[in-house]
Amino acid sequence: MAQPELSDNLIEQFGRQILVPGIDEQGQLNLSKRKVAIIGLGALGTVASQYLIRSGIGEVHFIDPDKVEESNLHRQINYTLEDVGAFKAAISKNKLQRINDITKIVSHQTNYQNYLKENENENFDLIFDCTDNHANKILSSQHSKKNKVAYVSISINSTEGIYFSQNYQKEATFCFACLFPQTDINHRCLNSAMIGPVAGFVTSLACTKIIFALASDSNNLKNEISLIDLLTSDINKLQLDKINCPH
Repeated sequence: MAQPELSDNLIEQFGRQILVPGIDEQGQLNLSKRKVAIIGLGALGTVASQYLIRSGIGEVHFIDPDKVEESNLHRQINYTLEDVGAFKAAISKNKLQRINDITKIVSHQTNYQNYLKENENENFDLIFDCTDNHANKILSSQHSKKNKVAYVSISINSTEGIYFSQNYQKEATFCFACLFPQTDINHRCLNSAMIGPVAGFVTSLACTKIIFALASDSNNLKNEISLIDLLTSDINKLQLDKINCPH
């Protein structure tokens, strides 16, 4: 079979990544044709935006209604003091769109629920929920399942993190609400203790899995849930029974 031909531009910008087993030339071409949504441009989403843009994904959409606050700066790596008061999605786009000339970045200064109302027919290869909002994760997971889109969600609290992925493109499996039912407790990060490197570690793990999945010909994202403890250096994968999702 003939090998894919990469442009000189792709080779120049992503040559080191192309050398990685599991990426290679075809994988880099695949990445350049993928379309991803990142929901939330906080501690997790800013790290995700950096790594996914730098991987050469073809189109990335940023969805976040919030403005930068000074308290964000110790863990949200896209922003500086000069950005306080500006929309996170717009600032992230402005800063990252000069990283390469492969990736198209689209910013949406709205929450995910309103985004869906205004963009019903938008199609993605993967939706990456980096929000700190439980209701939003249920919504994004169920929307991904309904539309058969690969889905990843990550969360952090203090020194711990959760990685959750489901390949709704390939099989009808459980959604976020099956494993994490709604509670009355507000888990938003403004009420949680955390340090920046925890966000970086958990998001880097997720981005590595996403890049390899999107580089494959058929998006081979695996169904996983992992519990991550940075203090003990433990990463525990949960073995989940097959269930019929009622949602």
